[in-house]
Amino acid sequence: MTLNPSTVAIILAIALAASPVQNHHKSKSTQPPITEPDLVFAGEIERGKTYIHDIGHDLEFRLDVASEGAFAGWDISIVPKTQPSDGPIEFSAIATPPYHNFNERYIETIYNFTPQEILAMSPRRFNFVLSVDDEHCAEEVVNAMLYPNSVSDDDKQRIEMSSANIQLGTGELSIGKSRVTSLKDPLYPGSIEYLKFDVKLKFPPGLTMAQVLAPGETPSK
Repeated sequence: MTLNPSTVAIILAIALAASPVQNHHKSKSTQPPITEPDLVFAGEIERGKTYIHDIGHDLEFRLDVASEGAFAGWDISIVPKTQPSDGPIEFSAIATPPYHNFNERYIETIYNFTPQEILAMSPRRFNFVLSVDDEHCAEEVVNAMLYPNSVSDDDKQRIEMSSANIQLGTGELSIGKSRVTSLKDPLYPGSIEYLKFDVKLKFPPGLTMAQVLAPGETPSK
């Protein structure tokens, strides 16, 4: 079977996105900046707390306490204001590769990053779907591209076409003032106690799920 060039590009992009983190001092995003945002706001947060901001479109921007615990930091999230009855859902993780390594949504001391290295990674850029249905479709696309051998040729073609129809929003978080507290323990590098930040958001049309998975096709903003 011969794959068309678009499908090959998507598979290669995901394979590269899943490669191990090599540079623990990377401080600049690889995604293009948002030059004409639809929404701009500022916020601040203290360790162990959650930040929530209504961004319209029946969505909320959140900084959620990391699953690793309050001392680790936060995760950037975009969620519906009303969660579906079948369980909570989040809209940015599925649209912001890499999927199995550190990415820009994590403002937390994981993968052996120190608080100082985490804070130096600014701005943080991320993408998000706009609805529950789009999240489910995007999940199907990502799973099909990550595990192509389990998908029929007809389904691959259908999924590839649907990926071009999933419109995404984009976000940019810039870190301002911060405060780090040392735990005075060589096994723990300390924690981010306080964070001040600015957020820019851009809503569709523009970026699609297909362009996220094949970055060379993403238009300039």
